[in-house]
Amino acid sequence: MSKQKVKDQINSLLIDHVRILFSILSDMAVSYTNWSEGNTEYLERKKRKMQLTEEDADSIKIKLIQDFSEVGAQGLGEYVALILRMDNVINSALEFVDILSYISDNINDEIKKRYHKLINLIIEIGSALKTTIKNMRDNPEEVFNNTTTIHEIENEIDSAYREFLNYLYDNKDIDIRLLLKIRDSIMILENLADRIHDIADHIRIIIYQ
Repeated sequence: MSKQKVKDQINSLLIDHVRILFSILSDMAVSYTNWSEGNTEYLERKKRKMQLTEEDADSIKIKLIQDFSEVGAQGLGEYVALILRMDNVINSALEFVDILSYISDNINDEIKKRYHKLINLIIEIGSALKTTIKNMRDNPEEVFNNTTTIHEIENEIDSAYREFLNYLYDNKDIDIRLLLKIRDSIMILENLADRIHDIADHIRIIIYQ
């Protein structure tokens, strides 16, 4: 099989995987919305759905690794590393939903607004990643611009994260136990964005190597 044929097949699997990844990010956002509205039972159901969806992503990851275990010899080993990095984004989304179940939903509107801003940016960066992965196959010339967009959104997320942290630390009315849980939850979101940023850098290596 030619190198280009192998690359096309791998890219198709990556596109399937990133669609699932984005679906999980969307479910994470819906989970937050329901949690913020006090629908904690729905949160648990959504979490189970996300775990089932994760299994679909795992199947694609395993298929890529098993079917293309020899791609390193063709200079395509970075593609296998890429899907492993994408898998870590899914883990962060599941981790965020899990920690929400341990945080009281009785939080003020300012905290909810800041959560909402962060999560909207996460959806935005996830959408940019989905476009980037698709363009690796369909429009490689646009990939550099796509990854630049990811970097720009990640900078916005960093700023929103720092502002959220400063708000928490400056607000003496927040119970320290609640503060620490909220802090841990937004650190997960910030880490998720960092992982997508790292994926964008990795994609640039793949495209321009």
